[in-house]
Amino acid sequence: MAYMKLSMLVLLTLSLPHGTSGLGKVDTNLMKNLPRVRGSTVGSTSTKWPRLVPLLREAVPVKRDGKVVSHKTSFSGMISIGTPAQEFRVVFDTGSAHIVVPSSECRNSTCLEHQRYDLSASSTSTAINLNGDDCPPGELCDEVTIGYGTGKVQGEFARDEICLGGDHNACVEASIVVSTQMSDHPFRSFKFDGIFGLAFDSLAVSPEFSFFNRLSRSDHTAELQFGVYLVDGNAGEEQSEIALGGYNSHRLLTPLAWSPVAKHAMGHWQVSITEVRIGNQTVDVCKDGACRGVVDTGTSHFGIPGKEMDHFMSTLTVDSAGHDSCADVNAPDVEVVLEGSVRLSLSPRNYMRKLPVPKGMYQKTPGISLESSNDGGASDSFVGNNEATKTCTPRLMPVNLPAPLGPKLFILGEPILSRYYTVFDWQAKQIGFGLSATDQNRQALRLGQSTGGINSEHDDEASFMQVKFTVRLRRVAQRPLQ
Repeated sequence: MAYMKLSMLVLLTLSLPHGTSGLGKVDTNLMKNLPRVRGSTVGSTSTKWPRLVPLLREAVPVKRDGKVVSHKTSFSGMISIGTPAQEFRVVFDTGSAHIVVPSSECRNSTCLEHQRYDLSASSTSTAINLNGDDCPPGELCDEVTIGYGTGKVQGEFARDEICLGGDHNACVEASIVVSTQMSDHPFRSFKFDGIFGLAFDSLAVSPEFSFFNRLSRSDHTAELQFGVYLVDGNAGEEQSEIALGGYNSHRLLTPLAWSPVAKHAMGHWQVSITEVRIGNQTVDVCKDGACRGVVDTGTSHFGIPGKEMDHFMSTLTVDSAGHDSCADVNAPDVEVVLEGSVRLSLSPRNYMRKLPVPKGMYQKTPGISLESSNDGGASDSFVGNNEATKTCTPRLMPVNLPAPLGPKLFILGEPILSRYYTVFDWQAKQIGFGLSATDQNRQALRLGQSTGGINSEHDDEASFMQVKFTVRLRRVAQRPLQ
């Protein structure tokens, strides 16, 4: 996470086969041609689903020369594991596919600052190998290393009861990764304990590690959908939440418009991007039809294909005109058009870092690549120091991934998700976008504006997008005697 939000773009480097592989610029007239979606919503006949889990927004200041220049952020909610329940705060991450929590056997400094899962204390737990078989006491169990956009974990496997929001009426037995090592960056910076992956099961080491795969088999009353509502936490604003097993229609100001998931066999919640516009100009990068975007709750920035980063940054960076905040600066809007004629628009209020920085100073980061998780994360570099004049810079990060995910890959992170209520349909393999019922969006609608949006303070990158994982089969070995 130096891109905060764990985004796991999994480019599988698995060493063995696992068997299975504007404002309101959502055009409501197009809804007639879009598929109808059967889904549980709040107030439906289901008493258990959808399960609403409140999300806590955490902002960690990033300082330069003793001054706060930005923030890295995360959104996390509560789950419990085992019997009796052990509670954990987790990031619900569409960019990865595993539930990951620290193990009681992990004793590095990062793990010690978080809640740790004690397998031996749960009467419903089982230590397992990758194939789901029990791992007998005294034997070395299979282990996995997962690399995220920023950071990595190493761990073993277990099976136990997972309950959402601490509610014991909404529980699913699932396989999880119990981390025995966690990188300092970004995990040590934040209070959340682990990751709750929500990507498709083909991104997991096996389908049994997919929460929705397990939910589909265990409770037929739940819809295989979830909805994400993110707000910046300003006074008077309602709390962020995730709805699991359906979505919360009360969070919508406009109807959902749906875009099909592209190349779902790759495991990511990605959509085809047909056009990107900055102001009134169409950017050339997507004219060949090769652009796609991963919709990722675990990434705090708007990810841009690496070769286009300089163009986007220079076009969207503007003088602060003496203002202390970049929320209302005069800068062009950005519009992303998805397959299905779904138009997502961002104003400077959505995509700018909140605080202006000295002119000539920029944040240079490696962004997301196959190598970005090797050292546990990337550090921001600040270049330039002209205190006399300040500029407003966008929350962008470069994405440098090869085919088949890249190279023309965008990451649709918090700047998009904090403006649009987003519903992920696991069964129909499509993503719905509707304007979120936030104070900023309500005001913009009353004023009849075609742009505007949510007051975001989500600065400094973090990404839990899964970029790779490797598995070691160790079940034939014996644990060393203590």
